[in-house]
Amino acid sequence: MPNATQMIRQDHKKVEGLFKKFEQTKGSQAKRRLAENAMAELEVHAALEEEIFYPAVKNEVDDGSSMVQEAIEEHQTVKQLISELKRMEEADEEFESQFSQLMENVQHHVEEEESEMLPKVEESELDLNSLGQQMAQRKQEMQNGGRATKKASNAGSGRKSAGSKSTARKPAGKKAGSKTAARKTGSTKKSTGRKATKKSGSRSRRRA
Repeated sequence: MPNATQMIRQDHKKVEGLFKKFEQTKGSQAKRRLAENAMAELEVHAALEEEIFYPAVKNEVDDGSSMVQEAIEEHQTVKQLISELKRMEEADEEFESQFSQLMENVQHHVEEEESEMLPKVEESELDLNSLGQQMAQRKQEMQNGGRATKKASNAGSGRKSAGSKSTARKPAGKKAGSKTAARKTGSTKKSTGRKATKKSGSRSRRRA
């Protein structure tokens, strides 16, 4: 299993390969698929760095805090560009130029990270193997997360539909109960009314 810095370099190479394919590919739909693959890789990569790698670098590496701060700012720019690209159609004329801007920002970030941060990290006393294991596990969780969420939502929707059937039956029961209650109260009123009439009648006869 690769350690933390090796894993980061591998991710960089994978994204760079997708960038090259994008530039060589013709057709808006094919370009869109490559762009979406690259953006998905970048989102997972950025999350791994921000959740696991950068905090360790900030605490254990000389100048780690300033390097991490700069890297996070660059991530924010990349995230903003990805958000804008996701809202565009592949036929949009601006899509390709916007993605080119994303590639430039990512390439600049990769160059700085591989020339400054990673060498310093590798010279530090950080346990890169342990960090690599944490990052690999988290990456697998994120990649499988979409499937797990879909399954959970399907299961949840099944439960909701079953629940709606049971709740649909309950109001019917309440209505039936309310009718019987109404009958009881109605009959009670009638009977009390009769009693009242009888009593008042008997009193008037006595007085007479």
